[in-house]
Amino acid sequence: MNRATPLSYLFAALLLVVLASGCRRDSGEPLFDLVYPPLEFNLPAGQSPFTAPTASFTNIPTNYANFLTAAGHSFDEVSGVVPLYARLTSLDGLDFGAFTAVSIRVCPITQGECTQFDEVFYLDDLYRRNISVLRLDPGLRNVKDLLEGDFYRMEIVFFPGEVTPYSLDIRLEYGFQAVR
Repeated sequence: MNRATPLSYLFAALLLVVLASGCRRDSGEPLFDLVYPPLEFNLPAGQSPFTAPTASFTNIPTNYANFLTAAGHSFDEVSGVVPLYARLTSLDGLDFGAFTAVSIRVCPITQGECTQFDEVFYLDDLYRRNISVLRLDPGLRNVKDLLEGDFYRMEIVFFPGEVTPYSLDIRLEYGFQAVR
């Protein structure tokens, strides 16, 4: 007959504590949202699955000081700025089924290209899904240092699963959240 020993109970309790504490995303107390104007762009047809077509926007104003003033907070009160939401909408109603994933990245304007480490929003497992509005998942990156500047660069990277069959007119709506 198998009997549980006190050591096995201790191990199980320790495992539960580790699992429960490791899954939290503590980004702090929300102070205010930084909601940016929508961006519209076109993704042409015929994109190869061996490349990652990218829509790039340079010199996007951060307006960080204006957001702070409007919310009645100071620079010192904000400990971080984290991704809040991003939504890609196909303006012509066509779906994103030719793509496997989408990544939105932000970086300084002095950087030639944004890298995977600059990712702030993402969504995967899209291939062959009939979806014309994508609600991307926020990443964990704190972009406070980047948004305290005057301008930033944004890249929306698409990962095709096949040659894209049609051109897409797309609108991006996104925002960040300042936290204490």
